[in-house]
Amino acid sequence: MTKKVEMQALQDCLDEYMTQTGKHEIDEMEANSALARAGLLADEEPSPGRPLREILIRLRDSNLLPQNIRHMYGRWKIRLSRTIAKAPLFFQFQCD
Repeated sequence: MTKKVEMQALQDCLDEYMTQTGKHEIDEMEANSALARAGLLADEEPSPGRPLREILIRLRDSNLLPQNIRHMYGRWKIRLSRTIAKAPLFFQFQCD
């Protein structure tokens, strides 16, 4: 598989996990744990979340990081990538 297809598979799995649990944002350790349960990315016992962190660092350094993933203050936060499609929009248009 190509890197883009692999990343899309990881993102689809994380979107499904967040939809099932009702969360809109998770950190890299929880994400790697969900991917390990799905059998897509093995997790490390001594350093949970490390395999996913390494992938995210490579994507960040090559400027290919998806918009729903951000790195702030040493923590990775992964948001639901299809938030607009999954959550209903209320008051989209204002009437004057």
